[in-house]
Amino acid sequence: MKIGIDLGTTNSALSYIDPREGEDLDFPPIHILPIPQQVAPGRVEPLKTLPSFLFLDDTQPVGAYAREQGALIPTKLVHSAKSWLSNPNVDRTAKILPWDSPEGARVLSPVEVSVRFLSKIREAWEAAQSSPIVEHDIVLTVPASFDEEARELTVQAAEQAGIPKLTLLEEPAAAFYSWIANNFARSPQAALRRPDRAGVRCRRRYQRFQPDPRNPRR
Repeated sequence: MKIGIDLGTTNSALSYIDPREGEDLDFPPIHILPIPQQVAPGRVEPLKTLPSFLFLDDTQPVGAYAREQGALIPTKLVHSAKSWLSNPNVDRTAKILPWDSPEGARVLSPVEVSVRFLSKIREAWEAAQSSPIVEHDIVLTVPASFDEEARELTVQAAEQAGIPKLTLLEEPAAAFYSWIANNFARSPQAALRRPDRAGVRCRRRYQRFQPDPRNPRR
């Protein structure tokens, strides 16, 4: 299998393709993995996305129910871990979350929270599929604005979540590849000749965040 994971600020998700399904196609079909999660007291349902929220109660739920409970008690809600992971003005490995809580009640680091989300995704995969996630090729998307520390911490979080081998792909590049795939099926010539509607914008955004060797400060 070829697996793609989006560890998002608001929602996270896993999609995958089975190359065997694409033997006679230009592109194999893309599947979205339903992720079982608590949606109410005593009720678990599979959803297409995992809301990137963790609620600090006795069971520390992750996902939809955590988001709903956090709306009632914001000081117990951990959110925006991905944003904190890329924030150079804080110690990203320190226990600074939930940020809305008093300092003494901040009990998790952005890395630890990311581990919780990735572990939930891995568990969903291994419950639904017949093989461990480590046996497959995995791509995890990151913002182009992530600095080297944020990228390294993302890799560390994945390792701690039981995903020791993966490839990081910048989100603008992922969007560009997705646009090409979607348009190639309709018209290969148009996809190659006219990427201006989406692809060039993504490529320009991708380039804008790349270091300029002629100007290291850029």
